[in-house]
Amino acid sequence: MGLFDIFKKGPEDDTKKLNIYAQKMCITAIKYGSEFNKTLDYSNQSIIDLEEILDHYSKDISISKPTTNQVWSLATIFGFYLGETLLKNGFSEKGFTWGKEPSSNVPLLIKDNGAYLTPIDKVYKRLINGSVDNVNSFYKAAISHFIDAV
Repeated sequence: MGLFDIFKKGPEDDTKKLNIYAQKMCITAIKYGSEFNKTLDYSNQSIIDLEEILDHYSKDISISKPTTNQVWSLATIFGFYLGETLLKNGFSEKGFTWGKEPSSNVPLLIKDNGAYLTPIDKVYKRLINGSVDNVNSFYKAAISHFIDAV
C-alpha cells in the first residue's frame, strides 16, 4: 500500500490508516538512526539527533543528486518520526492527530480548530534547504506555541 492509497475511505479510516503508516515509518526512522549511532526514542534529545541525521543527508543530496521522489521518501520517514515525537510530547493531549487537508495528500498534524503543523514538509525543506530549516528549532517553536503557551 502506497502513502496516498490510504485515503480511499472516510476520515475516521484515514486517521487509523495514517497512524498505522506513521508507526511503520517510525520503525524505519529508528532503524536509520541506529546506523548513525543515534537513539531515536521520541525524546527531546532525539530531535537534536534527528537534526544531525538530516544534516548528513542534506549535505549528501548535493553530491548524490537523488530524485525528488527519493527525497520525499526520506522526508516521509523522518517527517512521520518528527510528528510522532510531537504527538508523544503533548500534541496528542492538545487534540492533534494525523490527518490531511483536502487540497493535499501530504499527511500533517491537525486539530479540530483548524490549527495544523506539517512535519513531513518541514523535513523535506530541511533536506533541500539545509540548516536554515532546522528541525530542532521547528520542534522547540511548536512546543512553545502549542504546549507551553498558557
